[in-house]
Amino acid sequence: MLIKVVDIPQPLTDFIKAIIDTQLKHYASDLYPELEVVDENVFDTSLTRAQQVCATLNLPIHQHFRKIYRTSGDQIYCDYRLSHTAYLLVGINGDVGSKKVARIQMDLINKLLGNN
Repeated sequence: MLIKVVDIPQPLTDFIKAIIDTQLKHYASDLYPELEVVDENVFDTSLTRAQQVCATLNLPIHQHFRKIYRTSGDQIYCDYRLSHTAYLLVGINGDVGSKKVARIQMDLINKLLGNN
């Protein structure tokens, strides 16, 4: 089997990247207050697990997660831009010791079971 490598012109690559960017509507840091995050390492685990879900399902990670750097005052910190799918995956893979995360998980189960 012969695989042909095709160079994609830069304007087309830029256009594709711009389309993907329109889907990255959320910041991972926006989940901190929503999930009542108290431990950044636990949150990072949630982020990693959400990325693993995408990898397992062969979903292009770059279409759901983009590592970025932001500033706040004199501080520079790492954040991620997330698709809506990634945003939800991070939430349901959060710290199960958190009542907020547990509630999100239970709400999801109830919706899947048709319980309102």
